[in-house]
Amino acid sequence: MTTRRWMIPLCLLAMVLPGCAEKGVLLVSDESRVKGCRPLGTVSDNEMEDLQKKAAKLGGNVALMTPERKAKGGMFGMQEYMTADVYSCEGTK
Repeated sequence: MTTRRWMIPLCLLAMVLPGCAEKGVLLVSDESRVKGCRPLGTVSDNEMEDLQKKAAKLGGNVALMTPERKAKGGMFGMQEYMTADVYSCEGTK
């Protein structure tokens, strides 16, 4: 529960300080921010930093966070994770 409380502020911080994002991957929640961008794929992870790394590996510079959260079983039981659609947007840093 404590981790969830910090999730939204961390997402907002990543949006406000895109220079801190992995290789310039900007996290956004507003779909209009990716209008006209080329879609590259979807990534998911339970850590924000790893999500950004995966987006960068796809060649993206913007990741649109999807509203749904998913849970999957793993070595340590059920874990929630975030998903994001990855885009390549010209002129976005």
